[in-house]
Amino acid sequence: MKRMIRALAFMIPMVLVASNSYAAVKAGSACTKVGTKSVSGGKSYTCIKSGKKLVWSKSVVVAKPSVTKPTPAPSASAIPVSVAFTPWASSFVTEDMTKAALSSTSAYLGTVKPSNAYTYTVDPAITESDRAWITKMLDYTNGAFSEVLQGRVKVYLGTTHEWSATVMRAAGDWVGDPKGPYPCSDGTRDAYCAGENIALMIYSDIYKPNSNYRWDVGRRSTPAHELFHTVQFALGGRNLGPDDPAHIPRWLMEGSANYFGYFMVDTLGIDSYGSGRGNQVSMNRAYKTVVPLVEYDNFTSDPYGIGQAATEYLIASVGFENFLNIWRFTKSEGTFAKGFAKATGIELSDFYAKFEGARGSMKIGSL
Repeated sequence: MKRMIRALAFMIPMVLVASNSYAAVKAGSACTKVGTKSVSGGKSYTCIKSGKKLVWSKSVVVAKPSVTKPTPAPSASAIPVSVAFTPWASSFVTEDMTKAALSSTSAYLGTVKPSNAYTYTVDPAITESDRAWITKMLDYTNGAFSEVLQGRVKVYLGTTHEWSATVMRAAGDWVGDPKGPYPCSDGTRDAYCAGENIALMIYSDIYKPNSNYRWDVGRRSTPAHELFHTVQFALGGRNLGPDDPAHIPRWLMEGSANYFGYFMVDTLGIDSYGSGRGNQVSMNRAYKTVVPLVEYDNFTSDPYGIGQAATEYLIASVGFENFLNIWRFTKSEGTFAKGFAKATGIELSDFYAKFEGARGSMKIGSL
């Protein structure tokens, strides 16, 4: 054992000496073999013959190799979604159009910071579980449009028409017929409506004793649907008669609110956009008889589903921001036709023609 320790003690100094002699290479000092190269301190030396001696040549600076840093691959969230939809196309896959619209809406909204900057009056009979998801949707929608809503909205959430009428009258608020016994309803079933600064939802059917009604995707979309109406008003929409040139047709007012309600249902993981669209558009019996879109501007037809399809078509073609500009420019231009053309880049009459030519691809019947 002592011999082994002594041997190790002997070897270690030898390694150090060898290392030091290698580091001490200098131009003109002796070397042993012609052509041998040595690199020291970033300089290269070559063993050459000088007269009868072998010596190290003058040093040559060694060029550092260039290092090309690899370009990092973009993260999945940074890669734009490729959607196979051509703006104003007449023939396409329905899902491509809806994906293009939803993708554009998501991109415009970006990362949303939910906001509870609104007045909230809730019927005590609303269960905690229902209040939780409804409030989540209201906060998210309000946060998505905080720059235009700015805490201006009053939300009423009830289970009976009597409760809603009582609290709204006490607050000096109302929506619907000012002479009616109940806000925006005759009191026979669920009621949802909105004014410029008010959103009202009365879930009377759900909360009836022994009710057979359920929280289907339509009812779950109503908080965002009604709050989007207040966004429309904030952007420049007004309650005008159909003969007023700045009147915005019901297919657009209700169809866009329908679209956004189902967008929010899907975004928050409450239900799927596809299930809402199926009920309202492709499986809606109201559209078995084909009626031109332009005629869905009254209270006797169903403008919700066909307006939702038209909204998808518009957003997929011009983007969500330009879509919102329809309300802004209608106000600034004074007429819906001029505002629509400025926001979308095509005349209103051309849009109606394009829509009718494409509605078969939207799964809503065709002329």
